[in-house]
Amino acid sequence: YRYVDVNTADTTAFISLPGIGSKLAARIVNFRDKLGGFYAVEQIAETYGLPDSTFQRIRSYLQLKNTTVRKFNINTASKDEMKTHPYIKWNLANAIVEYRNQHGNYNSVEDLKKISLVTDEIFKKCFPYLEL
Repeated sequence: YRYVDVNTADTTAFISLPGIGSKLAARIVNFRDKLGGFYAVEQIAETYGLPDSTFQRIRSYLQLKNTTVRKFNINTASKDEMKTHPYIKWNLANAIVEYRNQHGNYNSVEDLKKISLVTDEIFKKCFPYLEL
């Protein structure tokens, strides 16, 4: 097997990996597109329907050469724009925008931690996709 760059590979490249068929390959690419790119190889494990055993088998073939991801500007993005992201569900998008409406623009992405819904875990997961 050869190495697969998780942010640039097409479905054919993923299918070449052990245990990955056309359905899983399409789900991985679709998940990547919805996220706006992967910032860590481990995110592949979150792909719907991908067994952990399969992820562990392909893990050593996965590479991440370019960690540039599509970002949302938390001072200008709408609820509808944000909720399309797999990590930012409707309730979180709503909270981000409502907080902005009440308190004005965010001064830093870290200001999101002032929202009670935003746990450290959620913040860590979403941070790479957010900007001012």
